[in-house]
Amino acid sequence: MKQVEYWRWRYRDRKTGQIVRTMFQMTAAEARRYPGAEPIDGTMLLRDVEDDFRDTLPTVRERALHD
Repeated sequence: MKQVEYWRWRYRDRKTGQIVRTMFQMTAAEARRYPGAEPIDGTMLLRDVEDDFRDTLPTVRERALHD
């Protein structure tokens, strides 16, 4: 198993211009959806994940059903 860092993030909302925070922790890769996102100090959580888990995005499930 490997450990992955999960953080809560803050970013500027494009519509309102306000700084907002994510409700849940997410990885840096997931936070890339939010332009200029920065991790919030003190919110890091290390989680154990298996290296060989299968991708479970909706597109993968759809392909598996049609194969």
